[in-house]
Amino acid sequence: MNFKNKRTYLFLSFSLLCTILFTFPYLIRDFLPLEHDTLFHLSRIEGLAQALNHGDWFAKIYPLKNLGYGYASPLFYCDIFLIIPAILYNLGLNLASCYKLIIIISTFLSCYLIMNTIYKISKNNSAAYLAGILYLFNNYRITDVYVRGALGEIMGFIFLPIVLLGIYYLLYDDKTKWSTLVIGFTGLALTHNITFVLACILFIFFIIFRLKFLLDNKQRILNIVKAASVTFLLTAFFTLPMLEQLASQKFYLGSYTSTESLYTNTIPFWKYFANQTIFGYGSNDTSYDLSMILNIGYFLMFAPLLYITKRKNINIFIKHSLFIGYILLFLPMQLLPWNYFSFFSLIQFPWRLLMISTICLLVPASLIPYEFNYKKSLVTIVLSTLLLCEGIYHILPVLDRTFGIDSKTSYESLLDGSIIDPFYSAHYVRVELAGADYLPVISPDFRGLQSVITDDTQLSVNGEINRSYNSMTIKNIEPNKSYILPVTYYLGYQVYTIDTDDNIISAVPTYQADNSFVQFDANENETYLLKYKSTSIQNISLWISIGTLITLLIIKVRKLLHI
Repeated sequence: MNFKNKRTYLFLSFSLLCTILFTFPYLIRDFLPLEHDTLFHLSRIEGLAQALNHGDWFAKIYPLKNLGYGYASPLFYCDIFLIIPAILYNLGLNLASCYKLIIIISTFLSCYLIMNTIYKISKNNSAAYLAGILYLFNNYRITDVYVRGALGEIMGFIFLPIVLLGIYYLLYDDKTKWSTLVIGFTGLALTHNITFVLACILFIFFIIFRLKFLLDNKQRILNIVKAASVTFLLTAFFTLPMLEQLASQKFYLGSYTSTESLYTNTIPFWKYFANQTIFGYGSNDTSYDLSMILNIGYFLMFAPLLYITKRKNINIFIKHSLFIGYILLFLPMQLLPWNYFSFFSLIQFPWRLLMISTICLLVPASLIPYEFNYKKSLVTIVLSTLLLCEGIYHILPVLDRTFGIDSKTSYESLLDGSIIDPFYSAHYVRVELAGADYLPVISPDFRGLQSVITDDTQLSVNGEINRSYNSMTIKNIEPNKSYILPVTYYLGYQVYTIDTDDNIISAVPTYQADNSFVQFDANENETYLLKYKSTSIQNISLWISIGTLITLLIIKVRKLLHI
């Protein structure tokens, strides 16, 4: 076994060990605590599984969600990395285990990739082990996994190390390796939109710090453009339809985000020093006993400061990572005038900046212990042991959680009220939609609504509805009138006239009703079909992404074969 293979084997083994230690509450108990967003992500897995069962591999709408009125979360929150858990769910794996599997795999990959990144940047094996621990067990990530249930961000942790390595290559080292940045940003775009935005903010900060260098090295600028272009083309199948939908109508996502809500989610100074896992909330007006941890931990905050003692010969990338890390660490502070920071509304919560602060400060924090005249192996063993013990201390309270599900819990029990009120103070099925970011703002109160055809005054009319998974047949209605169907409208829904053999005759005018449902103008026919028809942008962007992927694979194969 050569040295490179041995190092890979050791990194993988250590990542497995850290994964077991981090996820032990999941491994030793048949129990999944239901935290802030856990139910929403369980709903995503179940929704995708239903779509796959019906042969819908590129689902745009989950029509069975929200009492059967439908929810278009796949158009805004890419589910591509949930395909395997959804398939396993269809094969019989219980929902709780599907969710746990995602966390376990994400934890393992996050650890290995940050170790690999730190090694490639520093060529320091020992620092890579510290980096793996610091990345997995920092307070912010523990909160993400065990308090917030923020599956999108958790999966985003997989790709942030790749983005950091890509930034290092493009701005500081080998400018030809711009494809690393493509992989990182593509992964983030297809896991969590907000983490993608955070990574863009991170990249902008590094560009500002290296601006003079870039202006003197035009090829690097060209490679940045190449990376951005290829990333755009690869992700076009998701990003362009998402933007098309966002432009088509107003959603809750855009209505509740404001500078006021940004300020509410800034970090009071005392929260930087809180060091006890609390299953609480993130707003700055909550008391200590109700506030979740929103910091990155003492070691990551203070260890990089030791570089002040080494004012000379500091690697420029380490220095920039340190400065940017501290800027991002304190930018979410409550003392800053967040009422004027409307351009940050995309990230919803200012404390999310801690996520990218973590990966920046991790670089100097994992390397500084080896800048002094101590035996490397001893430093690694002592610090690793202490950091792992602290991390496990923060995870132990998870074992006391009592509100959750187990392997015997069915998805239906989450909706029938036997575990939780499926609405709990919302006007929609909150266990499936969470904050209902992607519902139209004009949506009605779904509680108590009758799933019937109504006229344009929203009074019920005689008519027969026959539903299949993602389509609806409407029969026995009067001609030449306007009707509203019990389906939430998203761009792409179309009503057609059909004959007695269910063959489509023609499309009829279809649009959004005042109550956010699908409305159409009937003609002389008495039978109609509602179905979701992919828009031109959805079709074109899909082929753009497929063509780009095939082209890249051909180029890669040709290089491997030296053609």
